[in-house]
Amino acid sequence: MTQGQQGQDIYIELRNRAVNPIALAVPTFSIIAGAEGEANMLRQVLWNDLDYSMVFDLVDSKFYPDVASGDGPPDFTAWRQTDAEALIRGFVRRQGDDLIVEFRLYEIASGLQIIGKRYYQEIPVTTAIISNAELRGIAHEFNDEAVFYFTGQYGAASTRIAYVSNRRGPSGPKEIHLMDYDGYGDEQLTNDGGLALNPAFSPDGDQIAYVTYRRHDGIPNVDIAMLNKGGGIPPVIIRTDGQDSSPDWSPDASRLVFSSTKDGIKTGNSEIYISKPDGSDMQRITNNSEIDTSPTFSPNGREIAFISTRGGGQHLYKMSIDGINVRRLPVEGTQIDSPAWNPNPQLSDLIAYAASEGGNRFQVFVYSLSTGRSVPVTRGYGRADSPNWSPDGRQIVFEAAQGNQSHIFAVGLDGSRLRQLTREGANQSPSWGGR
Repeated sequence: MTQGQQGQDIYIELRNRAVNPIALAVPTFSIIAGAEGEANMLRQVLWNDLDYSMVFDLVDSKFYPDVASGDGPPDFTAWRQTDAEALIRGFVRRQGDDLIVEFRLYEIASGLQIIGKRYYQEIPVTTAIISNAELRGIAHEFNDEAVFYFTGQYGAASTRIAYVSNRRGPSGPKEIHLMDYDGYGDEQLTNDGGLALNPAFSPDGDQIAYVTYRRHDGIPNVDIAMLNKGGGIPPVIIRTDGQDSSPDWSPDASRLVFSSTKDGIKTGNSEIYISKPDGSDMQRITNNSEIDTSPTFSPNGREIAFISTRGGGQHLYKMSIDGINVRRLPVEGTQIDSPAWNPNPQLSDLIAYAASEGGNRFQVFVYSLSTGRSVPVTRGYGRADSPNWSPDGRQIVFEAAQGNQSHIFAVGLDGSRLRQLTREGANQSPSWGGR
């Protein structure tokens, strides 16, 4: 087998590991009592959601039969002549400022309706535009329902992504921002005076741990703080004598793992620590003369992958949460950085990471613990870094830099469906949150 053939096999493996893709058709929505613009927008948003989900292969509309208007059942005899296995029909009606949207998901072979959902939303005609959050949310919600039916897990369209942004460029203040999974609905969450880094969403999406630079009794320090959905001043939850960074949550949200120089202040040597989310019950779980950093929990919460220089250079290791059974993972690339363990129990052997292909040319890879092989999922960037998985484990968000520009991108776990999410400022360190 040639190297190219082997790489193609890995891509196919990753794609099919997500789910055997369902051939799905989404014809033009039926419009009742106006709302043509809203119907077209809803279909486009839903089409993108379904495509990005990595669960469906969307059938080209040129193969669709003629679709009768009205809300009667589809002509399944005609649809069975296509390659589609499932069909989504949409119906959109406007009553003044109220919009009524109905989605129906059918199985074509049996002719049965699988899911039917109706949504009522007050959306004035003057605000029914592409960026309308309520309108987009309707499409996102139905996508996640369709994904749940076929996989047993909700899709990621209704989730959000936290990231670090410097709206003035690389040398300006860095604050935590939040956006929808497709890049819409951006909002600034912190105002820490210019240095907020490494956001990490809790599994339920209610909290974000992050790194901040603050003064305590007049002494500056790098600490880990917490953001809550309810707002308020973010409390510092982990403050040691050293620099604390790289927080990550256990799958049940009962623990935080992070790196700190608290016991290696003089040398700058960082170790891995674990604590409760409020910083109590802190325990050191690595102990060596080299740097250990960037920990990430396994989806069962019993292991941690991390970066260490203990073997010379930066390499990827994994260990039990008590610090024993340490093993180096033979991943591709050099200067290994930013590991992220796939949170989906069905994809629990996959770890995303960044690595150099020579000099400062970093790309994002996915490593399989089962096969012992790595596959690159990005190509052509000056530097791609900081990968993080969607909650369902089928997509990866990452930062990419070329020259002085850095933005957040998302891609399917096999390297397909690449799209750019941010377009303003310098952006980094994305973390994909739960529903």
